[in-house]
Amino acid sequence: MKSHYLERGFILKNIIASLMAFVITLISVEPVSADWAFRSVVYSENLYEVTDELVLLSDIEKKIGKVTRYSDIEGTYPGNFSNTFPVGTEYYSIKDKDPKEIIAVKANKNTFVKAVNRGHYDNDYLETQNRIWIFIIGGIIVAVMISILFFRRRKKHI
Repeated sequence: MKSHYLERGFILKNIIASLMAFVITLISVEPVSADWAFRSVVYSENLYEVTDELVLLSDIEKKIGKVTRYSDIEGTYPGNFSNTFPVGTEYYSIKDKDPKEIIAVKANKNTFVKAVNRGHYDNDYLETQNRIWIFIIGGIIVAVMISILFFRRRKKHI
């Protein structure tokens, strides 16, 4: 009779070890640096290609946003992301230009460069995937904890 419960304990330990190995594998995978197709910023869920074209200070209108995340590792990131400019770099609208098409990026104190919209930046998929993984891993952890409590309580009563 005891060997049956020892078998269950052995199986439970293997399940826990496998789950831990799976979670560690997910966490420890490091992204690889890669060359981007172009220098870019993301504003209002659109990807803008940063050009070398300067924008005159007199053509700058108002601040419309800023970089909230920087990375030189190719991937998809949430928020106003840039692969070129550090966090805090400001975006501005340009006189007589639609910000949905062209914006100015403050490159330094008195220098602004033009950035041209290249289309929708699909970071909604990334955010959804992150939420799904959080729920899956959380669910696995809860299930393992309940299983451990169940087997310990059952073991005490026998």
